[in-house]
Amino acid sequence: MIGFRAGISIAIALVLCVALAVIGWGARSAAERTIVPEILAKAESVGRSAASLIEVAHGAGIPLERMVGVRAYFADLRKANREFVLIRLSAPDGRELARAGDAAGMADAPVVHTAVTTRAGVPIADIAVTVDPGVISQEVGGVLIDVAFIGIVSLLIALELVALVIGTSGIAALAALEERLRALAKGRLALHETGTESRARDLVAPIDQQMSRLAERHAAARAAAERAGDAEALAQLEQISRRTGLGAVTTPECQAAVAVRPALFLFMLAEELTRPFLPRFAQALAPAGGGIGPDMAASLPIVAFMAVVALCQIPFAALSERMGRRPGFLIGALLAASGYALSASTGDYMMFLAARVTTAVGYALVFVSAQGHVVDHSVGNARTTALAVFVRAIMVASLCGPPIGGVVADRLGPQAAFLLAAGLAIVALGVAALTLPAVRQAAKGAGLAWSDLRDAARAPRLMALLVGCAFPAKLLLAALCFLLVPLQLQALGYSSAAIGRFQMIYPLLMVMLVPVFAAMADHTSARASFVVLGGVVAGAGALALPFYPGVPTIALALVMLGIGQSMSIASQSALVADSASATGGRSAGVLGLFRLVERSGNAAGPAAAGALLASLGFALAGALLGAVVVAGAAMYALAGRGTLRGTATHGASASEGNAL
Repeated sequence: MIGFRAGISIAIALVLCVALAVIGWGARSAAERTIVPEILAKAESVGRSAASLIEVAHGAGIPLERMVGVRAYFADLRKANREFVLIRLSAPDGRELARAGDAAGMADAPVVHTAVTTRAGVPIADIAVTVDPGVISQEVGGVLIDVAFIGIVSLLIALELVALVIGTSGIAALAALEERLRALAKGRLALHETGTESRARDLVAPIDQQMSRLAERHAAARAAAERAGDAEALAQLEQISRRTGLGAVTTPECQAAVAVRPALFLFMLAEELTRPFLPRFAQALAPAGGGIGPDMAASLPIVAFMAVVALCQIPFAALSERMGRRPGFLIGALLAASGYALSASTGDYMMFLAARVTTAVGYALVFVSAQGHVVDHSVGNARTTALAVFVRAIMVASLCGPPIGGVVADRLGPQAAFLLAAGLAIVALGVAALTLPAVRQAAKGAGLAWSDLRDAARAPRLMALLVGCAFPAKLLLAALCFLLVPLQLQALGYSSAAIGRFQMIYPLLMVMLVPVFAAMADHTSARASFVVLGGVVAGAGALALPFYPGVPTIALALVMLGIGQSMSIASQSALVADSASATGGRSAGVLGLFRLVERSGNAAGPAAAGALLASLGFALAGALLGAVVVAGAAMYALAGRGTLRGTATHGASASEGNAL
C-alpha cells in the first residue's frame, strides 16, 4: 500500500508537474516574443554601426568600390555574432560590393536592412544582415532547457521540503499512523511505542487501544491455559503470538533525521549552487602577473575550502557536542552566509580566499552538528535508517544545486549566485531555529582525540582500504567534478548553466544506483570485490579522456565515475564499520579516521588537478588521476587476496554521501 507520506509526495509532484507544464508553455511563448525581436534589434545595431563607418569613409572621399577591409570587418562581425549567417553590402542598383558568410538555403531567414547615406541623406548603399533561424531556435531551446531543468529541480526541492511544509510533528504523526496501518495490512498486531508528540498520540490512540485490548485478552487466555495446564491451548496461543506479534512491542521509526533534514538540505543546496562557476570566477579575480597561474588560481579556493572542512571535522565534533547541536548549526550557518556574502562583494582574490575559508568553517560546523543531532536521537537499526535519510538530503542537494547555480550565474552573474547562496544559508538558519530541539543533548563522551586516530590505524586491513580506495576515490571525484570538467567545458564554450547540468550526472547516478549495488553486495557477501571493481570502473572512465577529450568522453567519464562510486561507496562504508566493530572501544576513532582520509582526498584532488592541468593539460591530468584510482584498487585487492568475499553483516550507508 502507498503510505501517507508517499501519497502526499505524489500529490505534490502531480500538482507541480501541471504547474511546471503551464510555466514551460508560457516560457516558450515569452522566449519567442522576446528573443527574436532582441536578435533583430542587435542585427540592426550592428548594421547601423557598420553603416556609420562606411559613411565616414565615403565622406572622406573614398568611393565605395575602393574601400579596403570591408570584407574582413564583416567577417569579424560574424565571428563575434554567431547568429549572423550573412552580412552583405550592396549598391542601389543591386551590385554586391562586399560580403561575409553564406545564406544559401535560407530563403525564409530574417534579413535586417540598414541604409548607407550621404550627409544629405541620399542612400548610396545597403547593408543586409541575415539572421540564422537555427540560432534563434537554439536560443529558444536553451531557455526551454533551463526551464525544464529548473522545473525538475523545483520538484525535487518541493519533495525534499515536505517535512517543513507539514511540520515535524505532522510528519511524526503520519509516520506513526503509517507504521500501524502497514503492520495491520501484514496481519501484525504488535503494540507500538508511543512517541512524545501529542498529535501523534491522538491520531493513533484508537488503534493502540484496540491492540492493547487484544494483547490483554491474549495474556489472560495464556494465564488461564497455564493455570489449567492446557498444553495444546498454550501451543496455539504461542503460534498466534509468533504469527501476529501479539504482546510484542515495536520501536517507532526515528524522526531525528526528519527534523534536521529541511534545514540541512537548504544549507547544502547553498554550497552546491557555486559548483559550476566557482573555478571561472576565481580565475577572473586572480591578479595578472601575480605569480599564480590561471589553473592554480581556479583550484586554490576549492583546496582551501576542502582542507579547512577536513581539519575542522574532529575538533568541531567535540565543540558541537559541548555547545549543543542546535547552536552549532545556527552559528555555522551564520558563518557560511557571511562567507557567501563576502564572496559576492569582493573583487580581491585574497579576500575571496578568506571568504571561502569562512564558508568552510561554517560548513564543517553545520555538518557535524546535523550529523550529531541524528546520532544523538537514534539507536541501533533506527540510526542506520536516520543516517540514510540524512545522506539522501545531501545527495539531492548536490543534484539540485549546480543547474540552479549555473542558470543564475549565466543570467544574473556569479555575484547574484553567491548572494542567493547567502540567502539560502540564512533561510536554513531560520528553519533550524524552528525545527531543531532547543534542549541541548547531554554530552556522551569526551569527543575524539588525535590519539584515537593513531590507535584506529592499527585496525586490520583498514589502512589498505583507506589509502587504496577511500582517498583515491575522493581525490578523483573532487578533481574531476569540481575543477577539471568545469574548466574544460568553459574552454569549449559551454555556459555555467550547461556545466551545472553536466554536474548533475554524478549525483543522479549515485541516488539511483547506491541502493541497488548495496543490496547486491550484501546478497553476494562480496563487499570487498565491489569496492575493488568500483575503483576500477571509476578510474577507467578518466583513463579514456586522452583518446578523445571532447564532450562525449567527458560525459562517459562522469557516468563511469558515478557507476564506480555507486558500486563501492556503501560496501566501503560497511567494511569500515566492520573494522570499527573489530576494534571494540576504538570504533569512534576508526570512523573518524575514515572521514578524515576522505576529506583529505577532497582537498588533495583540486590541488593535484591544478598542478597537473598546467603542465599536462586536461586529458592527461584526468587520466593520471584515474590511473591512481585503478592502482589503489589493485593495491587493496592484492593486500586482501583470498578475502575479497567478505562475510560482514554490518549495514552501513555512505559516511557522508556527498561530494565533500
